[in-house]
Amino acid sequence: MPLILGSEGQEQNMPLPESEISNDEFFSLMDTEMNKEPSFPEEQMTALRKKFEGMKLDYANGSKEDQALLEADVVQTGDRLSKAEQFKVSLAGMLMTGSEIGHNPTEKLAEYTSDIVNIVNGNNEVTYDGNIPGYELHDGWTSMDDIEKLIQSRYIDNESKSLFNLMITDQQKLAADIQPGENAHFNAQKVHADVRSKIVETGDVRSLAVDRIFGNRVFKDDLMSSIESGTYADFGLSEEQVMSMDPTPENSITPEDTTVIVSSIMQDENMLKEYLTDYYVKALEQNFYDNLRQDTRETMRASKHSFEQPPTGLRSRPDVDITEFAK
Repeated sequence: MPLILGSEGQEQNMPLPESEISNDEFFSLMDTEMNKEPSFPEEQMTALRKKFEGMKLDYANGSKEDQALLEADVVQTGDRLSKAEQFKVSLAGMLMTGSEIGHNPTEKLAEYTSDIVNIVNGNNEVTYDGNIPGYELHDGWTSMDDIEKLIQSRYIDNESKSLFNLMITDQQKLAADIQPGENAHFNAQKVHADVRSKIVETGDVRSLAVDRIFGNRVFKDDLMSSIESGTYADFGLSEEQVMSMDPTPENSITPEDTTVIVSSIMQDENMLKEYLTDYYVKALEQNFYDNLRQDTRETMRASKHSFEQPPTGLRSRPDVDITEFAK
């Protein structure tokens, strides 16, 4: 098992205290680490001074071979101290405000949040497995390289984000080009198939659920709001489905119940994909109808089509009522 060098020079296991941290506190820590001068704890420096003081006599009386080994030890110690500081700065740069981790790092990193915080704030010290540097995380020792890969795997799915915003642009242009009297109905079936195959099935489901993929909208936030306000049907959820996940079905849905229900959906990948698909389709539908020409809207109004605007801002399918825009 990898070990670390304690303040008195003895090898010891590193404790990993649990902590809760807000997103603001998380970003503040990362931003501060990026801007501060490198420093080392006084206890660590005291231990190293004692170690090197003790080596003086050995060096003076040692053979050239012994002296070479002692010199190599000093160089290695310096390199390892430097590498640990550089890694902390590297992590902070990957997770600072405005980074690819997104607006909600504590949710994106989930159970690894405390691990990362403890590395950057110095509560968790670097350890070595042979010559490979790493850290003891909550689920075992992990190399520096693998920690960076873990963080990168939690980044915003920018490929899906870019593709979806192209889909929005396409729907806006398609709607704007429709003339009065032409078919001005949103092609829900085709768009549903495109979103499912090109976004949900191939994208990062975690990112699609908790990141700002279009505008400032977040699927999980909108889902929680819809359940709390009782408009969950806009997400394709029936009352029976919601009640089956409600831990207190005999009472009205509380904020605590909402958290449990949303957690259940987030943990069921198949269910989550269904609701993500519907959510992004509705966003495209909204953009389509919002960009119809005024005269086209007037024609649709005369045809007595209906349109609804649920509290989440994502309009219901399949019935469409554009009367509120035909003014």
